[in-house]
Amino acid sequence: MFCVLLYSAKTFAQQNQEADPMGKAFFPPELVMHNQDAINLTEVQRNSIAKEMQDAQSEFISAQWGLSKETEKLKLIIEKEKPSEQEALDQFEKIVAMENKIKRRQIILLIRIKNLLNHEQQEKLQRIKANGQ
Repeated sequence: MFCVLLYSAKTFAQQNQEADPMGKAFFPPELVMHNQDAINLTEVQRNSIAKEMQDAQSEFISAQWGLSKETEKLKLIIEKEKPSEQEALDQFEKIVAMENKIKRRQIILLIRIKNLLNHEQQEKLQRIKANGQ
């Protein structure tokens, strides 16, 4: 389950980096974890980041279950011979709202991780990202 969280946050950060210049400002949890010695991450920082990730993970899992359920409902609606446009659109809006909630939680996690890092750590991670490590 921890891997799901890492993948989600990492994917979100990478998508933002490629599609949105703001994404360059974030550090995926995996990048921070893999370079914790290189950036001299303190015990307090490590524990705080771990707690943030655990909190986010429980929310992501719950949201993914709900999203799957609502997606299945949409699938059943549109598989009808003559689906109701309004019913399909209403269900689609529920899914989009849930996806936005997940994305919002992902960005909260990334902001909190960044806020736990000092200036030097952030600079070091930026160099690591620039070198593709």
